Amino acid sequence: MNLFTRLLLSVMVLTVGLAGAAEYQLFSVDNSDLPYNGIYCIAFDNDGNIWFGGDKNAATGVAYVSKLSADLSSWTINSQNDLNMAEDRAFYIAFDAAGNSWFCTHYGVTRVKPDGSGEIIDFTDDKYTRSVFVGPFGNVYISQREDNRVDARLWVSADNGDSWTGLSLADMGFTLTESQARPEAYDIRKDSKDQLWICTWYGVTYRNTENVWKSIGNIEGEYTYCMTVDPDDHVWVPDNGTLDLYEILPDESIVVHDSTTLPFLASAVLDIEADGDGNIWCATQGHGLVQLKPDRSYEVFNKETTDGGIPSDSLWHMEIKDGVIWASTPNQGVVRITGIAGGPVSVKPNQAASLPNGFLLHANYPNPFNPGTTLRFDVPHDAFVEVHIYDLLGNRVKTVAADRFAAGSHALLWDGTDESRRPVASGVYIARMMAAQTVWTQKMMLIK
Repeated sequence: MNLFTRLLLSVMVLTVGLAGAAEYQLFSVDNSDLPYNGIYCIAFDNDGNIWFGGDKNAATGVAYVSKLSADLSSWTINSQNDLNMAEDRAFYIAFDAAGNSWFCTHYGVTRVKPDGSGEIIDFTDDKYTRSVFVGPFGNVYISQREDNRVDARLWVSADNGDSWTGLSLADMGFTLTESQARPEAYDIRKDSKDQLWICTWYGVTYRNTENVWKSIGNIEGEYTYCMTVDPDDHVWVPDNGTLDLYEILPDESIVVHDSTTLPFLASAVLDIEADGDGNIWCATQGHGLVQLKPDRSYEVFNKETTDGGIPSDSLWHMEIKDGVIWASTPNQGVVRITGIAGGPVSVKPNQAASLPNGFLLHANYPNPFNPGTTLRFDVPHDAFVEVHIYDLLGNRVKTVAADRFAAGSHALLWDGTDESRRPVASGVYIARMMAAQTVWTQKMMLIK
């Protein structure tokens, strides 16, 4: 293919009318260096480059991980050996603040360090891993399925992959047992109250501001696999089994949307994102891209309404960054869409109006306590904070938090147990908070 033909095929298509004013740019094997048109995942690194994890090429049996530069001018194609991956298909790609790149295959998760060296995380090697994420507070999460459900865990690292803690279903607030489900994570989000939300194959759970996990009981066991949080803290989750779209309100009540009121829900929603204008964007399997507006009206952007700007009515994966939508198709490549999405979801002005002046660990309450007590602390700006419990001999009893927290006041609950979830004895304990190279302590008394 000559240069003129390649440039001609990659020109943006402008569509006006039913689909509104929008620009569509398609990247495929015919007009770019994208190695294969079937794309599983899209991710953005710390420099703004766009990464794609692909399906296997049916003709060659090989998949590649490709990178498009932030200015859309050049490509880098990586083989399995280039990245030291367990197999050539990357189903999830993520990047942490330390410059590590993370690639999840179904046979293990690889961390590629900033110097380019790659290693498979040992406990995932040749194991069935489902996903890898860098969460909104900076932690890295690996979802490991395991044939033995009891050993399945959601692994969490607060130090960019150097050490790991495993979370079971019970740790994540589920009432389901290991014989019924596994802690398989498919999406991780944060709301404006700094609550951490996790979408799993078996429903949705969240960690509240007191560091207590709680699942959304009404949809426990349902097949949920993606989610988003809108500017009003409504959590949106599609159900692949029923095709319903759940809208979880801040009080945990649920509004169920189905095809009787939103006909596009006759097709499965395979990915979902919110923008700062309150629009909910749905990548569907049959209706193309759907914009669900704040008034609950909707607009469909598909092959017909965009005059081919969106090349397929089935979309696999979607990301929105800086008002630009990236959507992948099963076999037509990736389309970049500008001009229709709002900016990112941000904290409302009234929620950010009053911020602490400095770091501070407050006295716990109640004190004395039995069996649990709340530890409240202030963070003046986004920062990594550790809170540990020690006994009077200086032995660390439990890590209550080791995470990145946004500016504001936060509360954690210590339930009076050690790292193995065993109740500790009556006595005096020390809460120790570390942040910004400074330490704060508070003395606590457990009385039984």
